[in-house]
Amino acid sequence: MDIKFEVDNYRFTVRSSCIIKDKEHEKVIISNMRGITDHEAFILPGGRPNLLEDTKQAIKREIEEELQLELDFKLVSVEENFVESTKFHMIEFVYYAEIESFDSIVIPDDGWDKFKIVEIKDIDNVDVRPKTIRNLIKSESYSNITHNINYDWAD
Repeated sequence: MDIKFEVDNYRFTVRSSCIIKDKEHEKVIISNMRGITDHEAFILPGGRPNLLEDTKQAIKREIEEELQLELDFKLVSVEENFVESTKFHMIEFVYYAEIESFDSIVIPDDGWDKFKIVEIKDIDNVDVRPKTIRNLIKSESYSNITHNINYDWAD
C-alpha cells in the first residue's frame, strides 16, 4: 500500500525519485507528468514508497520495475511540494544514480509512463516539475543533501 492519504479534501503523498545521468553527465532520463494534458511536462522517474518501505528501497524497486535497471542510489535532496489551489502536499526524496550510457536502455512504452532521454544542456527548455529539479539535474556533484520548498509544482 502506497504512502498517501486524504483528509477533508487535503491530499498528502510521499514520493521517491531519481536523477539518472550517463557517466559523462550529458544526458538524463525524465518521465511524463500524467496530470498535465495541454503540453509536455516532466518529473523524475520514481514513485511512492509502500508502507514500511524506506525511500531508498522504494526508488530501487521503482527503477527496476520501470526501467529494468539495478543501480546504486545516493540521496541528494528533499523536496517539499505544495499546490495550495488543490490542497496537495508531497514530500519527495530525490536520489542520484549514474549509468554507463543510455545506448543500451530499452525505454518502455506501456501507455502509462512515458520516458524521455534529454540532453542536460537543454534542460532549461523542458517543463520539469518542480523547477528546482532543473538545478539538481545540472549539478556536477552531489556532496550535500539539499532541501527545497516548492509552491510551483503544478504551475
